[in-house]
Amino acid sequence: MSELPNWRDNLGRDGGHWDDGRWYDIHLERKMPQAIPMFEELAMALPPLPPGARVGDLACGTGNAAATVLDAYPQVELVLIDEDPDLLSIAQEKVGQFTRSVEPLRVSVPTDGAPLPGGPYDAVVASLALHAIVGHEVDRAEAESRYELLFQSILEPLRPGAHCLVGDHVGTLDLYAQLKAMERAGFAEVDCAWRQDDFFVAGGRKRP
Repeated sequence: MSELPNWRDNLGRDGGHWDDGRWYDIHLERKMPQAIPMFEELAMALPPLPPGARVGDLACGTGNAAATVLDAYPQVELVLIDEDPDLLSIAQEKVGQFTRSVEPLRVSVPTDGAPLPGGPYDAVVASLALHAIVGHEVDRAEAESRYELLFQSILEPLRPGAHCLVGDHVGTLDLYAQLKAMERAGFAEVDCAWRQDDFFVAGGRKRP
């Protein structure tokens, strides 16, 4: 067994072992108390999803958003999208307890506007993902461009009239700028469903 990380790494306000999926899951609510209501608000913001609707969880991490959507709509088909095999395994284990209609997809989320794999989708959700993909050490103009390309990637594989819902916290860009990037990418009916402190749920729809 390799040497364990130092427990004191947990003690700082922003400290922790965020790259460890199991640690992430058991500490998320303590470290980010707004995350759990954010997942719930994201699921409640979705339109009614019929049985068999195909839902992609972009950069799914440990599958918290997918599990919350599944709790609300247990007959959907889930596509778990992540490049990290360990996180993907945790997510599949988590949602696999409740459904067999789950497809793990180990791919990197496109950052150049290319279509998100695994479509077509009736909905795509992304939780605590987009700000991490865009990055923190970029200037505003670059961040706006990166967000727009990400939203283009999500829009392309959506069926006409399908939705994208994002649960995240404000990072490099403020919420208004993120919504405008979504509009520039081609989404219609863009709006914010919920916000508390820096956390929010927002979304848009592909034109029918």
